[in-house]
Amino acid sequence: MSSDPVLGDGYSTRRLELGSDAEGPVIATLIHRERGSGITGRDAGKGRVQPAILVLHGWSDYVFDRDLLEHLGRGGYDVWGLDLRKHGRSLLPGQTATSVDHLSRYDQEIDEALRIIGRDRPPILLAHSTGGLTAALWAQRRPGTVRAVALNSPWLEMHLGPGARTLAETPVRLLAQRLHQRPILPSGSSHLARTTHRDFGGMYDYDLALKPPGGHPFPADTLAAVLDGQKRLRAAGPLTIPVLVLHSAQSRIGAWFLEDMRRSDSVLDVRALAAAARRLGPQVQVEAIPGARHDVFLSDTDARTRAIGVLDRWLETLEA
Repeated sequence: MSSDPVLGDGYSTRRLELGSDAEGPVIATLIHRERGSGITGRDAGKGRVQPAILVLHGWSDYVFDRDLLEHLGRGGYDVWGLDLRKHGRSLLPGQTATSVDHLSRYDQEIDEALRIIGRDRPPILLAHSTGGLTAALWAQRRPGTVRAVALNSPWLEMHLGPGARTLAETPVRLLAQRLHQRPILPSGSSHLARTTHRDFGGMYDYDLALKPPGGHPFPADTLAAVLDGQKRLRAAGPLTIPVLVLHSAQSRIGAWFLEDMRRSDSVLDVRALAAAARRLGPQVQVEAIPGARHDVFLSDTDARTRAIGVLDRWLETLEA
C-alpha cells in the first residue's frame, strides 16, 4: 500500500492486478481511509464498530470527495473507495478511458476489494450513476455479500424509460461489434462541470484530466454494456436488502446551458431513474432532493446537506 496522492494524508491506496486485455495490463485501485484511533464522532464511546462502506464512482469519474469520506469516517464507518478499471487512478497509458465490454467485468475488482475488506463483515455499497447500476447488479447476483446499497443518481434506465432503451439496444450492439473501444459518442457537454468545479465558479475541486468537463469520448462497447446491464437489472428478481436511492427533484438536459441546471440533474432523466429504482425490491427508499445535481453530494450546500442527512438517517436504520 502507498499514500494516496489524490486524497492526501490519512488515505492509502492498493493496486489490484486484474490480468490483461487487448490493451495490456488491467488494474483497479482500492482506496482506504485510515481509521487511526478508531471510532470518532457520534459513535465514540458506544462500544460499537460500524460496518465498512465501499464507495463506487460513476462513468468517466473517480473517487475524490474527501469531505464525504471524512463525514462517513467521523460517523465510525470504515471507509473504502474503488477506482474501477480504466477510470481515474486505474487508467493506464495507452488504455481507452472507461472501456468495458460487459459490466460483469467489474465483478473481479469488487470481489477482490471485498476480500481485502473482509468477508466476515458485509459492507454497504455507496455508488454513483453507472457505478450505481453496477452495484445493483452485483447485489442481485451475489446475495449476502453486501449489507445494503445506497445509490446516488444511479443510471438504472435510459432517458424516456425502457421503451427508448429497447429501441437503442440492437443498433448500439451492432455498432459495438464493429467499433469495439472506439467512440460511439463524442465528449458531452460541460454543463455539470460548469455547475460544480471551482475553475468554472463552482464549489468543488477535482482533476479535470481524470474527470473531464464533458466526460471522455464514450466507447461503443461501454454504451452497449450499460444498455445490457439495464436490461438485465429490469429482468432480475428483487433485491432483498435495504436500498436507498437519492436523486435530484428535476432534470434539465439540453445542448445549451441554462441557469437552472445548477440545481437540477443535467445528465439523467430522473423520472425514468426513479421508476426503475422503485422496482428494485421491497426495502427501497427513494428520495428526491430539491436543488440537487446529478451527483447529489456535489450540490449546493443546502441540497448536499439534505442528501447527507437522508443518508445518515438511513444508515442509522441499518443499525437497529
